[in-house]
Amino acid sequence: MGKVIFYDVDGTLFRRDCGIPESTMRAMRKCEENGHRAILCTGRAACTLPPEVDELPLHGRICQCGTYVLVEDQVMTNDGVEGDDCQKILDILREYDCPFFVENSDHFYLDPDFAPGIFEEIIPIMEKNYPGKFRHINQLPGKLQKLTGYPADRSKIPAIKEALAPWFVVIDHDEYDYIEITHKDYTKGSGVAQVLEALGIDKEDAIAFGDSANDISMLDAVGMGIVMGDAPDYLKEKYTATDSIYADGIEKALIHIGLID
Repeated sequence: MGKVIFYDVDGTLFRRDCGIPESTMRAMRKCEENGHRAILCTGRAACTLPPEVDELPLHGRICQCGTYVLVEDQVMTNDGVEGDDCQKILDILREYDCPFFVENSDHFYLDPDFAPGIFEEIIPIMEKNYPGKFRHINQLPGKLQKLTGYPADRSKIPAIKEALAPWFVVIDHDEYDYIEITHKDYTKGSGVAQVLEALGIDKEDAIAFGDSANDISMLDAVGMGIVMGDAPDYLKEKYTATDSIYADGIEKALIHIGLID
């Protein structure tokens, strides 16, 4: 029986300055030919995946850190916080002066009038890269699956974490200026477990590639976790490390573990 391989997107499969390397495309196609199955596992919203991923031989997608799960063209999960709690959450972010955009599976939503200085560069990029997927926050359909926040004062992040704890977990990416706000009941790891159960695959027959803090639950949910060469040191100390995306890291790892030659 073949392996199931889970791939993070940004920094692992894809970077905006290099797209998906040809070596990665080649390696994933060889894996497919050898009977192994590939699943995306990303914090990105399903609606904002780079178009290049459509060229990959995929058998499923885990998006928004587990709130959206698609396996063999069947949507298995599409959940989020709903009802009056949505407004409470948005009010908390405004109270802590934390501009945000909502990442749902159908569209992303933001208020361009809230801290316009932050979003004046982001909005044109989003509209260019994801045409038709941008919506004003007033069009939010009463569901929050994932959010990205840009706290004006990073010292307030612990307070934001505490205030959002009934619904969300806050992941602070020290190397960036944003925080990821993910559903407390879903992770990349929970998505991996759901996919493995649906496919009837044991954990030991699963492999995952990642590069950042939000990949930890995914890396721990499989038999072998592999991190990219430019991942933080604390990840390279815990998991097997390969080269970076710029140095054919995925292809080299798949050759090293014997899935392709």
